[in-house]
Amino acid sequence: MAKRDYYDILGVSKGASEDELKKAYRKLAIKYHPDKNPDNPEAEDKFKEAAEAYEVLSNADKRAQYDRFGHDGMRGGFGGAGGNMNMDDIFSQFGDIFGGGSPFESFFGGGGSSRQRKGTKLRVKLNLTLNEIADGVEKKIKVKRLIEADGVTFKTCHTCGGTGQMK
Repeated sequence: MAKRDYYDILGVSKGASEDELKKAYRKLAIKYHPDKNPDNPEAEDKFKEAAEAYEVLSNADKRAQYDRFGHDGMRGGFGGAGGNMNMDDIFSQFGDIFGGGSPFESFFGGGGSSRQRKGTKLRVKLNLTLNEIADGVEKKIKVKRLIEADGVTFKTCHTCGGTGQMK
């Protein structure tokens, strides 16, 4: 299947400014985010496609190369990696659109590391407004954790099997 034009994917003109690119990407990223569209491979593909387009067009050197040579100038795809993308690659892009460091790094284990760190399976449900997402916000959260003490044994709940949820 032929790749679509990056400008068409983001819905911007070839002369689009950095802000226009950022706004267009942010809109698509929110619309097609995997958390908003679980088990929807089409939405995930569109999310990846938008991330790839933004990654190229938001970088002045890559954009110039793309404008001159098209997809052939990208040496095989996203980031020169032959088009092989994973979710770490995509989430690493959020640092650019939300300003500064990625707010997802602490929740998703940092961009690109294949080594799993302690606490990376922690999930926190956090309600944010679109303005908070766009402009950035700091919020404090409380996380309860189990502290193992010497000589203390813990028993697994017979009702939920330690999952914290009743079936």
